[in-house]
Order: sequence, then structure tokens, then C-alpha cells
Amino acid sequence: MKQTKLYEVTLPTEPQALMSDHLALGGHNPSGEHISFTSYYMLRNDRPVIPVMGEFHFSRYDRRYWDDALLKIKGGGIDILATYVFWNHIEEDEGIYNWSGNNDVRHFVETCHQHDLEVIVRIGPFAHGECRNGGFPDWLYGQPFLARSNDTRYLALVKRWYDAIAHQLNGLLFKDGGPIVGVQLENEYMHAGAPWEVTFRPGTEWIPAGSDGVSHIVKLKELALEVGLDVPIYTATGWLRSPIIEDELLPMQGGYAFTPWSPDPDYVQPPTREFLFRNRHLHPVLGGEPTYDSARYPYACCEIGGGIQITYHHRPVVPPESVQALALMNLAGGANLIGYYMYHGGTNPIGEHSYMNEFTVPRLSYDFQAPIREFGQISASYRYLRLLHMFLHDFGEKLALMSVVLPLDQLNIQPEDNESLRYMLRSDGYSAYIFLNNYQDHVEMQDLEGIRLSIQTSEKPVTLPHEDSFTLKRNVSAILPLGLSLGGIQLEYATVQPLCFLAEEQCYVFFAPAGMLTEYAFDSTTVKELSVDIGSIYQLESTTYVNVSPDPYSLIKLETMQNESVHILTLTREQAEMCSKQHLFGKDRLIVSDATVIASDDELILYSMGKERVEVASYPPLDKGLASVDGHIDEQKDGLFTRYSLELMPKEIEVDIQHINPGKAIIRLDDDVLTGCHNVILQIDYVGDMGQAFCNGKLLHDNFYNGTIWEIGLGQIARDVREILLIVTPLKSSSRHDSFVPTGMTFRPDEASFGRVNISNVRAIPEYRTTIKAVDP
Repeated sequence: MKQTKLYEVTLPTEPQALMSDHLALGGHNPSGEHISFTSYYMLRNDRPVIPVMGEFHFSRYDRRYWDDALLKIKGGGIDILATYVFWNHIEEDEGIYNWSGNNDVRHFVETCHQHDLEVIVRIGPFAHGECRNGGFPDWLYGQPFLARSNDTRYLALVKRWYDAIAHQLNGLLFKDGGPIVGVQLENEYMHAGAPWEVTFRPGTEWIPAGSDGVSHIVKLKELALEVGLDVPIYTATGWLRSPIIEDELLPMQGGYAFTPWSPDPDYVQPPTREFLFRNRHLHPVLGGEPTYDSARYPYACCEIGGGIQITYHHRPVVPPESVQALALMNLAGGANLIGYYMYHGGTNPIGEHSYMNEFTVPRLSYDFQAPIREFGQISASYRYLRLLHMFLHDFGEKLALMSVVLPLDQLNIQPEDNESLRYMLRSDGYSAYIFLNNYQDHVEMQDLEGIRLSIQTSEKPVTLPHEDSFTLKRNVSAILPLGLSLGGIQLEYATVQPLCFLAEEQCYVFFAPAGMLTEYAFDSTTVKELSVDIGSIYQLESTTYVNVSPDPYSLIKLETMQNESVHILTLTREQAEMCSKQHLFGKDRLIVSDATVIASDDELILYSMGKERVEVASYPPLDKGLASVDGHIDEQKDGLFTRYSLELMPKEIEVDIQHINPGKAIIRLDDDVLTGCHNVILQIDYVGDMGQAFCNGKLLHDNFYNGTIWEIGLGQIARDVREILLIVTPLKSSSRHDSFVPTGMTFRPDEASFGRVNISNVRAIPEYRTTIKAVDP
């Protein structure tokens, strides 16, 4: 018999303390839209919001695929796109600016605007981002002044650089009706530097972290304003020792579960403290104190690790559960703006004089294991995070107001603890969201059984579940609602996670976290009628309990005391991962598909990797018929949903492999390899230390082996290439394949050892893109 443990929490009765009109942040655009801030959250047109931001670097991506990348980013629930403008990508030779091709920041920002994505531009001058010299041009090394200082000679060059950026972005700022809402000044100032790559031996000389304190950031902001970069939001990273101009900058935070930056090949990363709950609004800096009064600012993030860039010595594999849990931990801790680094990976350009990477990472690949990978591949973390983003878009306005409630028993939990329940709440005293986490990096977690929660609200105690207990599975994180108003129906609690709300249908969509029972408790005094298609109902005193089986065929139907209808749809976690909420043909709809689906200008754009049969289910059903130039669309009723299916013309791709030796092979592709599909991903299954792909002696791509498949996007980097030489260097015998695991780190093997090398298989997977439009019946 499993043992039950009751966890008790009392919600605060006082609302979150707020300061208003004290920050020199915010502004209007010509349409009258307004951005402003309190000390706890951001407002759009005087309504609290929790924006979602994702990082994507335009100069690390083929501009021919920018439109697709931004559609996928938007489809993942991103509101604001953050991007570096790397100085050395643009001004590799002093005084010569290259804004063409993939460096065309103006066209990139205009494309963001077309897709209703706002933009924060990270203008440096120092960036890092695993870029050569941290983004500084080589010619800055041989100057008689100290970089990242208040030396007037350095600042003159910075102003010239800022002015060049401002010229490109003229007319695209928020105040002009454009999408640029923010500018980040510098990066990690007084916290971290980067190696000068121009030295005889990389890693021996470093760009300094800076030492001029807040006065340097003041000067950078003055320079930005002088050249016309006038935006509502100025940001700076607020890490340890990082200076913040009081009340003029929004400090940005971040965190990573995997930290492969140590130059020591024998370094073994311990479990981080990122997955322990804390009040991040009041204690934003892990392991230290901030340089600013955190109570004066919202807790905002620009670098929640959407993955990680592997280094030569350390090559972790980041599981999607880690990325989701890290975002959830920040939300629970009070984050009212979440941002990911990276959200979409990319590929370093090759400069006129050198490669553009930091020496510790691959020369070209900047995949970052991001939610959207280097060549537009959708990873599992994309779908995991979309669940949170859908929740924030529909329920974030109320969550933004809620203060952090940290139970006292959380203060003693250590990262290695896999037996204690990790939980936290955000609450306004009457209602709350309960945040649960059972993921920890570098620790083997276990299922936690027999959990019951007793929450003392300002009105009454609430215990959940009512009679039974629930299990929080290993590596699962979840959000449960408490005291949520559903269109006049009072939901006392539910052991399911809110997903989204369809206003015209008055339908609230929830999903069941893996392994958890599904129970709703309603205040009976707010319910006139109630029925459920697949489930059970019972009433005890003033509460009505409903247990359902997560199923898209099952609907809870309620009627309020005011005779209004409210519906609740409960999905499984797997079904929810395939969901997106799209505004299509005049109304919001719940779209379910294993393809990536984005609504744009009353069209559905679908991306499917390796699958020529595309299926889309819609609730409510579409009012019009559908058509595609790529084939006939079949329509079939499927419970609450209407299912639409399309058979695309299959693309068969043959790959000819000529093995020269175990570590070298020639790949030959047909001339029409990209005909009939949107892109082709070359998948290389190999064992070795690292892999490199060449064409006529030119490096096309590279990969540090970590036990996963090496992928190359032919459309981006090998569009006109039909013969590729693969070179794989041997894996040292002291390194075992099974050391590359999601919760561990991998180290460079011993130099003296001799090891394995093998190119076992190469496949070519087509990515299909199709557009579906409405037609009159």
C-alpha cells in the first residue's frame, strides 16, 4: 500500500507590493499602443502581460529560409524575437560594412514585422554568443586602448558602430510604428569576457570583462540615443557583478542546466541549483547578490537555456524535459517575461579572413540543441515549450499579478534530493497556480507517489485530490490551477494543466500531465447543470467532483447560474503536444497535427519532416472547404474535431555512399535532390571524435560527436552541391558511446589513446511544405 503525504501551504492575504511610474521605460507607437512597466510586470495598453521571447541570429541563417524560420518561431508561441548584431559579421574589415545577403538586418526585421513578431536588438558592441572574439572584429585587437572601457577612442568606434546599425533600422522602431521594442546594451559586462582568436595560441589572451561599472553602461545608452536608437525597453544582462542603470534598464536574467564551458577536460559538472524553487523576483542572481534593487524591477529572462552549444571537451545532450522544467521554474519564481537562448539554432558564416567561431566550439555549427534546430528541424522541446506558451497567452494576464509563495519545506531541498516533492505557488490570495517539478539535471529522479496538497486560501482550505492521491512521474513538471474562474463557473481545483481558451466556443482546454489522475472540483453554487461524456460525477457538500478520461471525444458541459454554457476539453499530454491555437477564418481554433502548423493570412502553412501524409484536426470545424495545390484534401468527422488529410507527392531520395576508409566517405546526390520538397536533411550516423563535410576543399559543416545523429540541411548550406566528402576523426578508446547520455557530461578522451571511427549510414529526409486555403463549399 502506497504511503500518502500531505503538503500544507497557506496563501498570503496581502497582494503583491507594486511600484508604478518609477521606471524610465515604456512608450507609444503611432497607433496609440502603449508599453509600460510596474515593479512586477509589463503592461500592453494597460493590461498585464507575460511576453515570450526567443533568440534567433539572422546572420547565422540563410535568408532564403528566414520567412520559414520566423513562421515556425511564431507558431511556437514566441512574441518577441531577440537577435544579436555581431560586429565582426558586418565590419570584418574596418570601415567596410557588409549589410548584404544574410547580414541584411533591415530586411530581417521587416520580415519579423510581417509576421507580427516584435524585436529586441542586441547591439553589443560586445556580444559573446560563442562568436569569434565575442563578436569584436579582429582589427580591434591591435588598438592602443582597452576594449569595453570608457576610453574615448573605444567609445568613438562604438558610436560609429551604433550609428551604422541605426541607419539600417531607421523607421523600424516602435515609436515609428515598427516592431523594434527594445535594445540590449553590451552583454555580461563585468561578468565575462571572451578569448581573442587572433592571438598566436587561442585562449591565452582574453577580452576583458570590463571594469568601469555603471558609468560605462550609461555612456553606451547615451550613444544609442544620440544615433536615434530610441526604444521603450533598454535591457542589460543582470548577472553577477553586472551593473544596471537604476530605473533606466530592465535587468535580464537567465540560467542553464548544462554548463560545458570549463576548459578543463576532466571537469565533471555537479547538479545545478536551477531546479530548486526560489523567489527569483527578490533573489534573481543564483549564488550571489544583484547589483540593483530587484524589488524595483520585474523579473525578466533573456537566457533560459533552450539547449546548449557543446564544446570540444564537454558534449552534453539536453533532454526536452530539462528545457520545459527550466522555463517552469522561472515562471514559478516570479518571471513575468521569459526568453530563451537559443530558440532557433544557426550556422556560423565563414569570414573573408577566418572562421567566425570561438575556438572551443565547432567552426560552423551553432545548432545549440534549440527547440528549432540549426536547419529548421522541430525538436521535442519546441512542442514541450509550446504548452507553456499557449497557457501564458490565455492565462498570463492573471498570472502576472500573482505573487510568489515559497513553502518553507522547499528551503532545505538540495539538488541531489530525489525523494522530496518540489513545489511552489503563485497566488493572489484567492486563486493560485501550483507549480510542480520532478526534474533535476545530473540526477536520476524517481516517481513520487502518494501526493496530496492542502492549500489554505483566504476563503477556505482546499485539499487535492479529494480522496485519492496523485503521482508525479520522474522528469515531469506541471502547473495545476486553484480557484480559477471559468466564465462564471468556479473551478476550486483541478489535477490537470490549463492549455488554452477558445472564446467563441466558451471552451477551456486542459491536459493531463503524464501519470496523473484527472479530477476537477467545481463550486456547486456556480453550476446549474453539468454533464460529462466519458467520466464520473459526484457531489459532496458544496463541491461537485468530476473524474474524466483524457480523450478528445470527452467534453464536460456546464451551465452557469446565468444560463451561459461553458465547456471543458481534457487531452492527454501526448495529444496536447500536437496542439496549437490558431486564429483561422475569423475565429480561434484548436489545431491538432503531428506536422508543424502555422496560420498566416487565413492560410494554413504546414511543415512535415519525412511524412508525405499530412493530417490536421480542427475544433471547432472549419466553416469552409479546404484546398491545396499539392493534392485533394479529405474531410472526416472525428468526435468534436473534424479531421483533414492530404497525401503529398512522396519524394524518394537515393544517397550513394563510397567508403574510402572507416573515417572517410564520399556522398553523391542526384541533381534533382531538392526538387519536389522544401528542404532535405542529410542524416549521418557515425562514431568518431568529430565529423567534417567538405566540397572541393571547402568546409560545409562540422559536428562534435555526442552519440546523436549529425544532420546537415542541404537547402541552406549545400544547395548546389552534389558531392560531399565526409571526414571523421577517431574516437578515443577511453570514451564509451554510452557515456553520452541526457543527464551526463562527456569529456575529451585521453590524448594517448587510440579509438574507433565509423560512418555507418547516411540518409536523406525530405521536409515538405504545403499551404492549405479556404474555398467556398
